[in-house]
Amino acid sequence: MTEEDDRKKEEEHVAKVLSKCSYPPWTIDRVKQDIVEKSLKDEAKKVKNTGGNHKGMVVVPYVKGLSEAFARILKSHGIATAKNRPHRTLRKLVVHPKDKVKVEEKTELIYRVPCKNCSSSYVGETGRKFDLRIKEHQKEVDSFTASTQTRASRARESSVTHKSAITDHTVEENRVIDWHKAKVVDREAQDRADG
Repeated sequence: MTEEDDRKKEEEHVAKVLSKCSYPPWTIDRVKQDIVEKSLKDEAKKVKNTGGNHKGMVVVPYVKGLSEAFARILKSHGIATAKNRPHRTLRKLVVHPKDKVKVEEKTELIYRVPCKNCSSSYVGETGRKFDLRIKEHQKEVDSFTASTQTRASRARESSVTHKSAITDHTVEENRVIDWHKAKVVDREAQDRADG
């Protein structure tokens, strides 16, 4: 078996595996392209290392289907090629190996919730999702502030132990929380180590 046969066999194997794993056809084409580029680079290195009779090197912008043929023509005349692929490709703009998680969906967070009436802010941490924790705070605050407040009822409620300092601030100081400006300020240290 020749080196070319080995290359073709490997290319077919990779295409078959990717297809079985439900990869779209463009990924298979990309792998084929990478294999061709690698073999061309390996050949260029061989020529360079053996002090071959090449007449120089040309940098060719990559155009699928055209660059490979052009490289073969130049190679037949003893000219090595190096393809200059674009840094910003449509694939890099559209395809992401890992979907980004929305802030509301992240866990193990440190967050900040400001007051509308003063410069105070509540800083908390949660192992649950950010939006869920903010809704819990809102629900507790609303349960104490929904009814009409009198001085007597406010005095009674101020003696009640609330679940969070946000509720304490709202009830005891008669303040309004700016829920729309609540935001994540950091991730907990253990989560940053995971990436």
